Amino acid sequence: MLLQERKSAMKAISLITTISQGHLNIWERCRREYQYRYLEELNLPEADLQRKQNLLLGANFHLLMQQKEIGLDVAELAESHADLQFWLDAFEKHPPAMIAGDRLCEHRRTLEISLSSTKSDALHLPTSLHHIDNHDHGQGYFVLTAIYDLLILGDLQGQILDWKTHQVAIPKAKLQKNWQTRLYLYLLAKTTNYAPEQISMTYWFANAAESVIINYSQADYIQTERRLVKILTEIRETKDYPKLTDSNDCKHCEFRDRCDRGELLGQVFSSNIDDIAEIEI
Repeated sequence: MLLQERKSAMKAISLITTISQGHLNIWERCRREYQYRYLEELNLPEADLQRKQNLLLGANFHLLMQQKEIGLDVAELAESHADLQFWLDAFEKHPPAMIAGDRLCEHRRTLEISLSSTKSDALHLPTSLHHIDNHDHGQGYFVLTAIYDLLILGDLQGQILDWKTHQVAIPKAKLQKNWQTRLYLYLLAKTTNYAPEQISMTYWFANAAESVIINYSQADYIQTERRLVKILTEIRETKDYPKLTDSNDCKHCEFRDRCDRGELLGQVFSSNIDDIAEIEI
């Protein structure tokens, strides 16, 4: 009984204003995980040592690419681990195609938005996402936030580049559905003068030295904005965060025990884009 009471006890729920791709992906995957991770701000120690090492390696590769971009000597960092050296060599031999333009490394971009006051308006009027001035925002105020590994702003095109160190390459169709792709492209279109068709996102997979290029369109932009309005309205109004019926997503969830789904299973190589953590926002 005491164990069950511990599991169900909740901290004071935090008001969420900053929304990243992680918030959006988890909201669509499992609202109970969203509750634990973002509202109760639970942070469990990483149980899988191999996954922890993979996350650290991924973070170090992002650091290496950042230092390389600004002209620092990365030889010592690359030599600190065989995988880092392998990925750097792969990048130098098979770099992704990149446009000419101003280059912004580890660039943070935000968009302040508010929702219309009624649910029906929010769901049916995508124009209810708009810039707002600094004042008392009240309920329904959000800040969409993204950090771009490399952003290139050309005269007629904008290109987003993202480095991935997954063991298994992620199919293009899966990348297109993920909120990292959808939010990053949307934010760039919303905060610049580029038309959606002038924007693209390139994922470069270090283990395969391969690029996946995703082009943007006006239809994608409109669809993303409508979906954002719906999700943010749900986040604002939801009071219940049910757990999933037992699914594959539960098998490797760090909150598996809290949902009485048994012990965390061992790590397997995954093609899930969320398995390699981005910089925390």
